[in-house]
Amino acid sequence: MPTSIHIGCCRSTSVTMETAPGRMDTHLSPEKIPGIPPRLSHAVLVVLVLIVATFAVRFGMDMILLASKGEMRDFAACYTAAVVARAGGAFYDPQPGRPWFAENENRDLIAAARRLGTLHRHEEFEHVHIFSYPPAMMFFMLPFSFISFHVAKLIWLALSLFAMGWGMWLVGRTIHSHTLSSFCMVSLALIFQPVRNTLELGQVNALMFILLAVFFALYRGGRDVPAGLVLGLSIAIRLHPAMLVLYLMWRREFRTAVVALATAVAVTLLAVPIFGLDQSVIYFTQVAPKFARALVSVENHSLAGFLATIGSGLGVTPADQEVGSPWTARIAAGLVLAMTAVLLARPVPARRSCTADLEFALVLVLIPLATPNATINHLILLLPSYWILCERLLGEGSTGDLLVSSLAGLSAILIGVVNDFYTHPLLSKGLLVFIAEIKFYGLVLLYAAIVSLLFKIRRSEGLGAPARL
Repeated sequence: MPTSIHIGCCRSTSVTMETAPGRMDTHLSPEKIPGIPPRLSHAVLVVLVLIVATFAVRFGMDMILLASKGEMRDFAACYTAAVVARAGGAFYDPQPGRPWFAENENRDLIAAARRLGTLHRHEEFEHVHIFSYPPAMMFFMLPFSFISFHVAKLIWLALSLFAMGWGMWLVGRTIHSHTLSSFCMVSLALIFQPVRNTLELGQVNALMFILLAVFFALYRGGRDVPAGLVLGLSIAIRLHPAMLVLYLMWRREFRTAVVALATAVAVTLLAVPIFGLDQSVIYFTQVAPKFARALVSVENHSLAGFLATIGSGLGVTPADQEVGSPWTARIAAGLVLAMTAVLLARPVPARRSCTADLEFALVLVLIPLATPNATINHLILLLPSYWILCERLLGEGSTGDLLVSSLAGLSAILIGVVNDFYTHPLLSKGLLVFIAEIKFYGLVLLYAAIVSLLFKIRRSEGLGAPARL
């Protein structure tokens, strides 16, 4: 039987839900739309349905076009590397004499790309994108090497769409999202530029998104070991989620953290005999170290990327410098990590509480800010942060949240609506370079919105001041 319960994790309104655990609230009734008169509730529902339907149709048409004509250049690079790996060749192109990656030097990759039809052609040259992931990524990519690129591309696109859809559903189900915030988040996801960029390039971030969504659901449900296994797998194929291990250790969740680290190490070691010791050595000694320095580019949205790009644009560092100083990356990461550690609430909140959800949202924002290099497709991992924040704001329905709502809304516009084609050569020089750092500002605004809401919740709950190092 339905029963009236109080959901304290993400909203404070009294709602009617089925007693089945983990079920999303899918019924919209007048009293469930805070701040909207009952007579307008059904009109609001109709408008939301029309908006989502419009966005969905446009999104579907774009995906059909992508399936028929898209190059999916990043997946093409992974596919080419997988074919070379299956043949026992060297699938990395480390370019040890350069601070960053340039035109290909690995002839095996070029020959394979030309044979497979995965070369990306420019007016002046043709190349294949660099495969820059850990060797463990080959566990996911190797099966595609047995089929043609065209078929593999379509399967990868279908899997990416499935991963995004399942991940969004899982996040909403985990936080018991109600209908209004669900409509808002589906609308945002359908127009979110990081989502489109990820799908158009065939990026692996859709895979990372579903892995982190599964981790969040398992961890929030108290299943430490499975959560650690999933997190460890995500770390083995991409190093960025290791920031979550730091959070777990700071929160004294050592069981999940140890399982995650052990899994990451085990999967990494398993890749050594399968794909070659030399390839693992090349990755960890030549490829990965390049990403420890921030690329000087307005398309690098991390704090280190912002500082390196601003320094070059203002003439503080040489204009022809490709990457920033390693100390810039270290100081930027240390600053973001230290500030987040100070802001995290003590004592440790209950896992199902709104405070714990907001902390998870904050760590997801921390990842692109603290890592030396964060491009637009990395920002797909912010969708759970927006959903958690949206659920809390709509559930509260308080005019006191106007500042937080404004920060979150402006952040969503800068990150999700404005695409990477706003950049212009003029915006890379002088004071104009500040205008080009739009998505970095979006990250900062989202970080500030979550922190502001955490402070408000702590004051209302009487938990005292933030933690201090």
